[in-house]
This record gives sequence, structure tokens and C-alpha cells, in this order.
Amino acid sequence: MQIDIPDEDVRYLNEPAKHVFVKSIESHSEELLAEANRLEAAGKSTGGDPEITSTNISDAALLVRRGYKKPKKSALAVFTQVVAALTTFLTGLIFDFERMKQPVPLIIFLILLAIAITTTVLAIVKDWN
Repeated sequence: MQIDIPDEDVRYLNEPAKHVFVKSIESHSEELLAEANRLEAAGKSTGGDPEITSTNISDAALLVRRGYKKPKKSALAVFTQVVAALTTFLTGLIFDFERMKQPVPLIIFLILLAIAITTTVLAIVKDWN
């Protein structure tokens, strides 16, 4: 498929701007098609070849433009959230008043607590939904 844009619409773009413009259009089209495919798959109740309709494209364009599509979480975000959950669980699991009087369990507890607090605060501040 090829899309024609009139020359007068892009006449003020220099070469680097034209290159970035083309890349942006390609990126947007890939995102739009991925969302249209997702909508078609969600609405399809039978097997067979997919058929993306104009309604799928219109709905996908609206969803992409308004930002309803959630961006994928980065690996760092997932790792931080997993570490926060595990260290919080382990901190609560090893806490015991009697064992906290000894230095080694106390140090382990404090290290896990510091990691749990740090990763939890990072996950909240970075807002990795």
C-alpha cells in the first residue's frame, strides 16, 4: 500500500524532518494496524481468516489517538515490581522479636527492608502501571 501526500503539504520540511516524518507515519501505521488486529480478534467469534473492517480501523485510530492503549511495561519496571513484592514478603516472613536481638538476622532484616522500601518507592514514583 502506498499513501500520497501532496508536495505543498510538506514543502517546508527539510530532509531530516522529512525522514523523521516518514518514520513517524510508519510507526503510527504499525501501532494502528496492531490495535485494529487486536480489536478484530476480540470481536471475532468464529475461526477462519481475520477480516479487518473500516470500523476496526476507525476504532483503533480513536484508541491510539486518545492513548487508551496501555504501553507495554519495560523489563526494568517488571523487575522492580517483582523485587518490591518479594522483599516485602520476605521482610515480613523473617521478622521475629527474639531473633532481632542477634546481629546477623537483624542485618539481614534491615537490608531486605531497605531494598523493599527502595523498590516500592521507585515503582510508585516512576508510575510503571
